[in-house]
Amino acid sequence: MSNFDLLPDDQQPSTIDHARRFGPPLVIGIIALLFVFQNTEETEFDVLWFNFQLPLWIMLVVFMFAGAIIAYGITRRLKSRKARKAKRAENDDEN
Repeated sequence: MSNFDLLPDDQQPSTIDHARRFGPPLVIGIIALLFVFQNTEETEFDVLWFNFQLPLWIMLVVFMFAGAIIAYGITRRLKSRKARKAKRAENDDEN
């Protein structure tokens, strides 16, 4: 059951709301997939003292996932900081 199932019929999100919510990530995902599929040649990578050869698309996917994980971590950290700051301000108001 999603949160939208709990809303009355007159407050259900419209098609435009769904497009605004899911459209940009969908377009970015499609562009990223096109970029990956267009870069399939074998490439040599040097990382510190490691030297290896892999298809470029594998490295692109690995770094896309790494970027997504980093963005998720930063977002969580900022939200928790904001929540702690709000809680601290609320406690200061009570005193």
